[in-house]
Amino acid sequence: MMKSTINTFSILTLFSFVLLFGCSEDYLNREPSDYLTGEQIKKYSPVNSEIPKGIIRGVYSTTFAWGTGGTGDHDDFGQKSIDIVTDLMCGDMVLVGKTYGWFSQDYELNSMNRTDGRAYKIWRYYFQIIKGANSVIDAFDNDSIGDANQSAYGQALALRAYAYYNLVNLYQHPFSDNPTEMALPIYKSQTTAEAAALSSVEDVYNFVISDLELAVEMLDGFTRTNKNEINQSVAKGLLAYAYLSSGEYDKAALLSSEILSSGEFSLMDKDEVVQSGFNSINIPGWMWGVDITKENTASLATFWGMMDIFTYSYAGAGDGKAIDISLFNAIPENDVRKLQFLDDEDNNYYLHPTYKFYDNDRVIFADKLWENDIVYMRVAEMYLVAAEAYAHIDVNESKKVLKMLLAERESGAATRINALSNAQLMDEIYLQWRIETWGEGKSLFAAKRMNKTMGRGANHKYLANSSYEYNDKRMIFEIPESEINNNPQIDLN
Repeated sequence: MMKSTINTFSILTLFSFVLLFGCSEDYLNREPSDYLTGEQIKKYSPVNSEIPKGIIRGVYSTTFAWGTGGTGDHDDFGQKSIDIVTDLMCGDMVLVGKTYGWFSQDYELNSMNRTDGRAYKIWRYYFQIIKGANSVIDAFDNDSIGDANQSAYGQALALRAYAYYNLVNLYQHPFSDNPTEMALPIYKSQTTAEAAALSSVEDVYNFVISDLELAVEMLDGFTRTNKNEINQSVAKGLLAYAYLSSGEYDKAALLSSEILSSGEFSLMDKDEVVQSGFNSINIPGWMWGVDITKENTASLATFWGMMDIFTYSYAGAGDGKAIDISLFNAIPENDVRKLQFLDDEDNNYYLHPTYKFYDNDRVIFADKLWENDIVYMRVAEMYLVAAEAYAHIDVNESKKVLKMLLAERESGAATRINALSNAQLMDEIYLQWRIETWGEGKSLFAAKRMNKTMGRGANHKYLANSSYEYNDKRMIFEIPESEINNNPQIDLN
């Protein structure tokens, strides 16, 4: 039996070890044996509030640790690996070479079946987050949280919602297609061994929105120590995305506008978009990300090990990631973001993001520390969320917000935006999602929300000069076979 003078370090160390490396085949086992249970957290939190906070830190580490998708593959490193996957799927990113093979099945749209590795990795990764978040949520109700644990509770709610939002977008077609379509099992607790049946897309969104609305309330007044943590503004950003995806455009517009008007984050200016390297947690426009250090880096199995030619990386060794040439050509010549990509057809790194994602020393293949930071959310996204939401309810306001973003990107953009028809405006917003967030994993979800046709230009190695719809069966993953075998409640007939 534990004593009240519990050794916090030992518990948190053990928890982190189990969270990151304790990977049984039945990774959705409802028995709470792999984590501190809600009862344990509730019992000892009054003695030391660092326990739930420590568990939340462990959940955050899941988002960037190598192998959290349950494998030792070098393309299995949490959220940023999934961001690469979705940009490859929608065609905005080109896999230049397959010397090592990482991400090649995703690029060839051949990793979505229930027996494929990526369907398993993504499912396992997000349900690990859900499982860890639930272990904290189980410990409290609104009357027993207490001031010391309120921020951990709010972050746990936000992390659970974040996982479910991504899952429902990856494993089902968009809300607008059929909200009653069966999608995912919803687990609200870690205290029962009972498997859950599939819930509808609409039910998943209702669950996500409920969690995030409460998270916003719980995180009021919380001052985070660094951008690794979700604060109230980040929770609002996640909620704005959920509102936008479920068609609650007025709420999405209001919430994203609140973030923009708060002054908490400043938009990366026209110099920063090419001079920052997108490599530091301290960039003003970053809302949420991870400070990568020598203690937490996964070295080669990282975003930087896949994307940056100035890092000792697969990209530098021939398996580069380049921008789709049709998308590159769609960037206006007077748009500074065109400079993010190497425009030299005679160079081996043609159309690579040599001025977007780069180590500051800018020596090819030289950085062997892999300590550049990673971003999950930028304030630029909130301009695009607001512009997209307002496009459904107030075209003039949509144009106003879009011009605010482009004032620091494209000279003379205001005149061009003012002249757009309503249909052209929506096309423009989609294009801006693709340009502004290239390599950040936002374009596929934007295509699904906006019911867009995606395409691949002439520089693709697979499906060059082709197109496919947002609801193509290759744009969703199937529930992995291991989950179906372990969950008798799932009936796919």
